[in-house]
Amino acid sequence: MAAPGIRVRLVGAPGATPGPAVPYGGQRFQELWGRCRERGELFIDPLFDARPAALGYHNLGPYTPVAQEVQWRRPQEICKEPMFIQEGMSRTDVCQGELGNCWFLAAAASLTLRPRLLRRVVPPGQGFAPGQYAGIFHFQFWQYGQWVDVVVDDRLPVRHGRLLFVRSAQSGEFWMPLLEKAYAKLNGSYEAMSGGYMNEAFVDFTGGLGESLSLKTPDPELYGTVQAALRRRSLLGAHIQVSGTQDREQKTLEGLVKGHAYSVIGTYQLDLGDRQVKLVRLRNPWGQAEWIGDWSDSSPLWAQLDPRLREKLTMKKEDGEFWMQMSDFRRCFDALEICSLSPEALAGQEEEEEGGGWSSQTLRGRWVAGYSAGGHRSYNQGSYWMNPQFYVALEEPDAAEGEGPGPAPTCTLLVSLSQCSRRQARRQGQDFLPISLAILKTPYAYLRDVTLRCRLPPGHYLVVPSTYRALDEAAFVLRLFAERTPTAREIRDEIWEDARPLKLTSIPQGFPDADTFQQTFLQLAGPDQQVDAARLWEILNRIVTRRFHLNQELNEAVTGKYRDQGLQLDFDGFVSCLVQLEAIFRLCKERDRNSDGVVTMTQQEWLALVALT
Repeated sequence: MAAPGIRVRLVGAPGATPGPAVPYGGQRFQELWGRCRERGELFIDPLFDARPAALGYHNLGPYTPVAQEVQWRRPQEICKEPMFIQEGMSRTDVCQGELGNCWFLAAAASLTLRPRLLRRVVPPGQGFAPGQYAGIFHFQFWQYGQWVDVVVDDRLPVRHGRLLFVRSAQSGEFWMPLLEKAYAKLNGSYEAMSGGYMNEAFVDFTGGLGESLSLKTPDPELYGTVQAALRRRSLLGAHIQVSGTQDREQKTLEGLVKGHAYSVIGTYQLDLGDRQVKLVRLRNPWGQAEWIGDWSDSSPLWAQLDPRLREKLTMKKEDGEFWMQMSDFRRCFDALEICSLSPEALAGQEEEEEGGGWSSQTLRGRWVAGYSAGGHRSYNQGSYWMNPQFYVALEEPDAAEGEGPGPAPTCTLLVSLSQCSRRQARRQGQDFLPISLAILKTPYAYLRDVTLRCRLPPGHYLVVPSTYRALDEAAFVLRLFAERTPTAREIRDEIWEDARPLKLTSIPQGFPDADTFQQTFLQLAGPDQQVDAARLWEILNRIVTRRFHLNQELNEAVTGKYRDQGLQLDFDGFVSCLVQLEAIFRLCKERDRNSDGVVTMTQQEWLALVALT
């Protein structure tokens, strides 16, 4: 006999989207390109038109002097023989213009050293040849769990006859200005790109996981961290902080340039008698300035080495590439940014040495005022429990550990929290929210991505992402990288130890009488006869657990219809909420074709059913 209730099993919970890139804004490159070729016309992008709004909203707003002087020109109106790519893509193709987006440009310049990764961002087969040109180009970026394909027309902002923003040292080359325009479209405007960190662009170029390490904080394991990251073919960059625009491009006494992002490309440990020297190899993507201190190309210290080793380490004389001692590296630079590449980004490359790769998992969630935006633990103790919670199981230690005597085996875990689409909100006066993760204590930061690196014993853990302020709303993506495949899932309002599927339960017998509802509601609501989300949850548990077992999503979807602007629910709204719940479960019961008390549906089907009621 079937159970008297009904269980709704949700399948296909949202995570990373596999497969090809999703057309951004529904614009499909091949269709638009074919249509333009057929009609003999050049593409005009209706989603990112050549208007002042595309430039910005404040310093580049429509009524600023710069915006008033801008003209939009196609490449053939700027030079006689434009080319998409001229003699390959290289770091010299990236020359910053009148926009504070050096973080984006530095990442693009560094990516030219990794052609395979760059080809994903800049799809081949584009250009200005008569058989292929239609005024339309496309680029691909990783955005919050999926790749998106962004289409742009080739009208570029020009001021006083020159490109306003990025340009190539080779005047007829346009892949980089068009890439910058596509990224500006993705973020809402060119000005939205002002200010950022190189890792943000690295993540969007690769789908990797970015973390930033302070070089001013003592860390005895830093050199090993750099070596391990290079073995995994991660992208590494270091920069010197600038205090203002006047410091940018200033050269230090030791030959380094402030504000430039240097690529970290190698390490080598020298044994010199009774001491070891740890070296780090760097490259300035702009290739103009090199370190002139100890272990630089002209340093006399190289004379201490065997000639063959000296030749091996110094035979590359490319402009901008040099060695530094680790102690000097930490003294001169302020931060090291590491972008660990996902398994998908590394697919097809030669296998690394043991322990080199990552396994990953991607989860999605959101903070919603009144439901899951609980805020900082220390200042919102009454609501912190409302924040989304994720169960993570680390079953096996890292490959290099776990055998023989020594410290207890541990698992390396990288957890990254990314808030979605906040740059686009700058036009409305919003910016990044301060966000954090709680596994171990981590600081809050006004960054798009916050990453925690930790070494934990094998076991089961709880991850709680939160904003600093309660009621702040945003969607987010939570990603986990581990050497061994982690198990992760969101904990809604259920305990997962019993291995039951995500479910919602109803016992379809008559409602308790209205007096019982009202008496309990007024008892818990207080003098104002209104309840917030926490009190509503308590009432539902006290009255309705005999009938309904609700997860957070259903609670949010249903009660969101009846709450007021203060996120409160009065008694009439409470009754309406219960009536809708009864209707939802009645529809679920009708879908129980096998009369076994279980209905399976996708997330989209479930949301559609809720909307019907």
